[in-house]
Amino acid sequence: MVQLSLKRKMKVLFVIDRLQDDDFGVPLGGHLGLKLSHLLLQESIPFGRLIQDRSVAKATGHSYVKRIGVETMFTGEESYYPDLFRGNRQTLSTDEDYYKTVQRYAKHLLAVHSKCTKLHTIVLFGRSTQRLFQDALTRLEEENEHVAATFQSMTLFHMPAVSRMIRDERINHIREVVVELAPSNS
Repeated sequence: MVQLSLKRKMKVLFVIDRLQDDDFGVPLGGHLGLKLSHLLLQESIPFGRLIQDRSVAKATGHSYVKRIGVETMFTGEESYYPDLFRGNRQTLSTDEDYYKTVQRYAKHLLAVHSKCTKLHTIVLFGRSTQRLFQDALTRLEEENEHVAATFQSMTLFHMPAVSRMIRDERINHIREVVVELAPSNS
């Protein structure tokens, strides 16, 4: 699991399944981030770089993107990842590594809840990400109902993988969320 540092003022969290080869350690720092940035902000700088580098975001007039966080859930090399990607629930229910990952992500959600008090929207890209998030939320319900209820009351967007999202009409939902973060021009 690759996770970025949590930001207190974070209002929106993008959760993607894994880094791409051209991301160089920064989620959405490669070609998919470039396409997403072009669609959301009409910029030619990768979305991950805008979020990570405040000076670049400020120079382009998008300093409000600092309120967006991006994290990845997988490295892609996990033993259970192919089954998760294909949706084989029976195989996953007996996989010890997957169970540990669900526990780890449930603890991560607790940390997000305690540190990111302004978080109101989570965008889940890809089926594998959505499935792990749901399993972690179910686990969290067993441990801490209050925190689980907080996440369930947030706005959750279940989107296709970022590579498919580029061609999906639901990109407008994400664009509206990003536009709401921008300060008003009046």
